[in-house]
Formats: sequence, C-alpha cells, structure tokens
Amino acid sequence: MVSYFEAPHVVTWEVTRACQLHCRHCRARAIPRRNSAELSLDEMCSVLDDLGNHFSRPPILVLTGGDPLERPDLDAIISAAVGRGIVTAIAPSVTPKLTEDVIAQWKSLGVHSVSLSLDGVDAKTHDAFRGVRGTFDRTVEMANAIVQHGLKLQINTSISRQTVQQIRSMASLVQFLGVSSWELFFVIPTGRARIVDALAADEIEEVLQWLVEFTPKQPFRLTTVGAPQWSRVLHQHNPGSPARVVAREARGFAFIDHLGQVYPSGYLPVSAGSVRDRLFSQIYRDSELFQMLRNPRRLEGLCGRCDYRETCGGSRARAYAVTGNLAASDPGCPLTLSWQEQ
Repeated sequence: MVSYFEAPHVVTWEVTRACQLHCRHCRARAIPRRNSAELSLDEMCSVLDDLGNHFSRPPILVLTGGDPLERPDLDAIISAAVGRGIVTAIAPSVTPKLTEDVIAQWKSLGVHSVSLSLDGVDAKTHDAFRGVRGTFDRTVEMANAIVQHGLKLQINTSISRQTVQQIRSMASLVQFLGVSSWELFFVIPTGRARIVDALAADEIEEVLQWLVEFTPKQPFRLTTVGAPQWSRVLHQHNPGSPARVVAREARGFAFIDHLGQVYPSGYLPVSAGSVRDRLFSQIYRDSELFQMLRNPRRLEGLCGRCDYRETCGGSRARAYAVTGNLAASDPGCPLTLSWQEQ
C-alpha cells in the first residue's frame, strides 16, 4: 500500500474557474469567463508527466472547475492524462455544454468516471442551490446517459442546512440512478458558503451515525468530504476492526487550481506553492504546509489529544475557516464540544 506521506491517492485539478452556474455554496467563486492566466495545455502536460512518472502509482486525477467544459482543449487534456496511464475522472457542471455526445466522446477517450452534483431530490431544492432552473431534470438525464455509456457515475451531494432534511430521500435517488459512488460534501464556510449554511457538530454526527447503518447495505462506495471523523464513527460502530485512515487535506489528497497553485484541499485556501515554480511531487512530499498537516503532533487543542488524531485529525479546512488556525480543533466534531464542557 502506498503511503499517503509519499503519494496522494486523489488529485483534483481545477482546469478553469469559468462556469455558467451560480451555485450558492461554490468554493471556487466561479467566474463567467476564463482567466487568461490559466495553465496552458503544455504546462498541464508537464504536470501530468510528473504525476505519471514520479509516483510509484499515479494518483487518480479528477478534472473539475468551474466547469471543465469551458476549456476547448479539454479532450486534449483528457488524452494527455489517459495516455500517461493516469486514471481520469471528470466533474462537469450540468449546463447545455454537457450532452450525450460529449459523454460518448469521454468514453472513447478512456475516461474512467464522471461525477455530477445533486443536492436535492426535486427541482425546487436543487435548482435553488445551483442557481439555474432546469438543472435538476438535466442532471438526472445526464446521469442516466453516463451509466448507459458504461462510465462509472458518482453523485456528489452537499450536506447543508438547506439539504440535510432530504438525505434519506437522496439516498433512494442515488440508488435508483445506479451510482458507483456517492460522495457527501459537508459544507465548509469558504468560497460562497457561509457559516450559517454549515451543519453544527451534533448535526454532522447525526448524519454520520445514520450513514454507518445505511452504508453496509449498499453496492456502491460512500465517502465523505469535510468530515474525517467518519473514520471514528466507523471504528466505534465496529471496534474489533482497525481504525481506517481516511484521505483528507495533504494526506492522500491535493488540489491544483487553474493558475497552478497547489492546496491541501479546494476548501483550504492556503497554498503550498505553484507547479509553475516546482514539481507537484516535490510540493506534495516536501512542502512545510503539507508536512505540517500530515503530522498529528502538530495538532492543537482537543484534536491534538484525541485518540483518533492519527486516523482522523479533524477537518483542517473547517478549523481554518472558522478559527483562522490550521492546527485548531475541528469545530465540526462533537467530541470537541463534549470535552469543552468537562
């Protein structure tokens, strides 16, 4: 097994920040037109060379945005990644640019999977979240097309105050769509998201406790973003099994933005350097920021004293968003609240 200290499991790459949707929680604060300073195709190919050659196993690459379909050279980017032996996924926005013909083309280019966002079980909820009418119906249509063309489908769902009441109904919807993976994004107050949009610690815990009962019955993979305490919940539910390390900021995961800055996460806006100045592999392994985030001894407060600091470590993105301190206790975990009361 590859150590997270040596190589990321997943790299998400914001190939552009341009997007035609107006999502209320957008971490990127997407813009209507492409930035002229975006990485060029040649610059991206240099990074892909690094990903393909300088890790014993290349990370899974997720091309995202903004909307990656805003780049006219997207097919060339996909071909360059797949041609280097990199498992490649795409996370498009559901706009008129996403069509069944596009999905068929991605299949022919060797794309492994496509992820779509669904944040509600009806048009009223989802379209309000995404800022454009008709997005819900179009997303369901494109989800069916992805499965029909033999690509793996991942549904991403933002868990916020506006959507949490629909989570059980959403679970039924993702089952119906035939997903390979369901990823739950627990909203962090960064980008356009506000602190009032995010769940409190006890509310996050309630969702995770429901998920631990729901997950074993499903044929698809379930992952969480912004809730690394999922590893604790799983272990507490089955204490006879070893606690599982989950990929999180700088520990199995990294994010490259459209200008080439490397971040521990798209939700943690502190850069470790630029791929225009240094190899991504060097930034991931050697940067002070990434090394600090991988070291549980650097955690402060209650996260630093928690029995699960090695396998969980708390959401550094939420800690930073709420407190401004990368090492602070995660305010999204109820253990911190219970210890504070003692």
